[in-house]
Amino acid sequence: MGHWHNFLAAMGPLLLAILCFQNLLAAKLSFHLTFILPFLPADSWQKAAKLCFQHVAKLWVKLQKLRYFPDGEVREHIRKHQRSLCRRLCFYTTFAWRFLVLHHPEPLIYGIALTDRCNLACRGCHVSNTGRPDMSWNQVVTAMQDAWSRGFRELYFSGGEPMLWRDAKYTLVDAILEAKQIGFFHVHVYTNGLLGLEPSADLVWVSMDGLPGIFDRRRGDNFHQVERIVRTGSTSKVAIIYVIDRNTAEGIMPFLQWVHETKFPVIGVMFYFHTPYYGRDELFLTAEERAPIIDCLLGCIQAGLPVINSRAGLLALKSGDWPRRFPVASVMDVDGESICCRASDEVCADCGYTACTELTESYRLKLSALFGMRRYW
Repeated sequence: MGHWHNFLAAMGPLLLAILCFQNLLAAKLSFHLTFILPFLPADSWQKAAKLCFQHVAKLWVKLQKLRYFPDGEVREHIRKHQRSLCRRLCFYTTFAWRFLVLHHPEPLIYGIALTDRCNLACRGCHVSNTGRPDMSWNQVVTAMQDAWSRGFRELYFSGGEPMLWRDAKYTLVDAILEAKQIGFFHVHVYTNGLLGLEPSADLVWVSMDGLPGIFDRRRGDNFHQVERIVRTGSTSKVAIIYVIDRNTAEGIMPFLQWVHETKFPVIGVMFYFHTPYYGRDELFLTAEERAPIIDCLLGCIQAGLPVINSRAGLLALKSGDWPRRFPVASVMDVDGESICCRASDEVCADCGYTACTELTESYRLKLSALFGMRRYW
């Protein structure tokens, strides 16, 4: 294993140079070989190597298809795509070195809360319909340009309900197109799904907290409408956000089984815990109450159910041993910018945003977190 380890570590930079002009699968493979595999414990190598070679197989099939495209317009599109991937790979090469090896957390993910307006009044939500004004188009563009200049490369839009946002002729569609024009690698949208799914986003996160009956306790009688929109939407990539609170905890297993058995067209379910923005309320679950629920989610992962959270991220949340206000992510709203999220520092101890633990555990080189992120990036 030692010789194999050294061989792949040495081949990583070479593969990085050769493959970066092909496609994203190649970029992922090169990234794994160069920056992740050399630092993994020996007992993790078999699994990691298998995953890398799966990337190779997928890459080979794609390249065989591209080779026979006769159309000049398609060829130009491929060249532009390759140049874009090369820029991404150059960024992630240096970012990975500083982030994973030198342990210098630097800007990566930027969020923009376009509006506090929402078409729902979900129980437990205190960040919507506050009466604050929406961000203007100029504020949104300025925020994106400033974030890009400081090194942020991944972007998401949230609210309130971002599908409600508009400023004169500008809508969420224009904001997404502008973000891609600026150069952000991926643009995600967080929505309740009732106003449709935005197909120009790279990934749409839809809030669904259980099946009918459980869902209704938090979001009202809208389950079947959201389900229909997700099943019939033209968006190619959708994921679910399930917020666990005292009312929705019992619905986790039935919901995951339903997603799996009905082939619900999503990449999986990311579980958050209710975070008490304005103090602990009747929905809040203590660390002791969260622990058995996290154990249940770990069992669901083991059983092959569609949980997006990584084992490492869930274990970090359970232990509470993870850094808060992680500077890799920031979010902007009409009142200004915050590191990580818009909550006050007092809330951090009770944080339930598992996306944060996915980032911190990647920083700690936890294999399940590192490879888990490839599903939604």
